[in-house]
Amino acid sequence: MEQLLTESLQLDPLTRDDYPWLCALYADPEVMRYIGSGVRTEEQSLASLDFLLAQAARLPYGYWVLRELVSAERVGGALLVVRREGTPVELGFVLSRASWGRGFATQVARSLVAHAFGVLQVPELQAFTDVENAASGAVLRKAGLRDVGLTHGPYGGIDRRFALTREEWLSASAARDATPGGETPVPPPRSRRA
Repeated sequence: MEQLLTESLQLDPLTRDDYPWLCALYADPEVMRYIGSGVRTEEQSLASLDFLLAQAARLPYGYWVLRELVSAERVGGALLVVRREGTPVELGFVLSRASWGRGFATQVARSLVAHAFGVLQVPELQAFTDVENAASGAVLRKAGLRDVGLTHGPYGGIDRRFALTREEWLSASAARDATPGGETPVPPPRSRRA
């Protein structure tokens, strides 16, 4: 896995040293309000983090710990994960309450989309949000994913599913490049090998 950089954040591949901070993050009821069944026990968090660390050992993606560039303090986590063989790669993110409203989620989502399609060349990305989580839905739309409706989510409930294919991402980038005054496509994330 590679370290990635955005305008404000450094995305570091997960290590066991990050576990205590992430366990505390996953125990925050406000942070976990729209994620899965809510607050996770330390045992649940450790099992999930071990799964993600093992996946990153096999694949060129997994879980990144988000650090603010200026302070190097942890502010959240983000992932590209395959939950079940044969399903598209899933994008996800979680931020500490102190980091909400600062544009970090949009930076991370755009960076992971560009990394997944530009560097890793995955064919499709998907993401799931709680049906009441409008903020995360807005972030995913800003990153180029489209709302494809309600479905059974990864945690067993009904979620809103977002998706984007690599072909759609490349076409949108080409269209923006060809349009005078069009938006600049999201640049590939800067990275460093871990």
